[in-house]
Amino acid sequence: MTKKFLSALLLITALAAHPSVRGQEPSAKSKSPAKKPAGKSGAQTPATYTPKVKAAMGKRWATELAPHMAEFSQGDLNVIFKLNAEGAVTEFTVLKNTSNDPFAKFCEKFVRETPFEKPPANALTNGQLEIPFTFTIL
Repeated sequence: MTKKFLSALLLITALAAHPSVRGQEPSAKSKSPAKKPAGKSGAQTPATYTPKVKAAMGKRWATELAPHMAEFSQGDLNVIFKLNAEGAVTEFTVLKNTSNDPFAKFCEKFVRETPFEKPPANALTNGQLEIPFTFTIL
């Protein structure tokens, strides 16, 4: 395997610098056991859902990426995509692309075709969950 290919595999797991989704970071108060809602032990939050998004994409990444590596330039693709209550992608927005257009198109198609679990209802805003993500090719 080439260094470029291995680097791409490793870097897919890098979620954008945001530790949670769309400003819904838990406050210090919400981390207190006394503040947990009764009867909701183990309930998903945006912070616990995003690793599932990464895992869903990670299952397909190497297989889908390999045939296209020669088309891509080194760089990053910073995006935001939105999932509806069923886990379907409703929007895909490129924020910054330092790679090339074929990589951006590949990543959009890849995200739209990835089957995601339903996001937690409490994470939805106007029926959607916004996920920031960074794809990198070295």
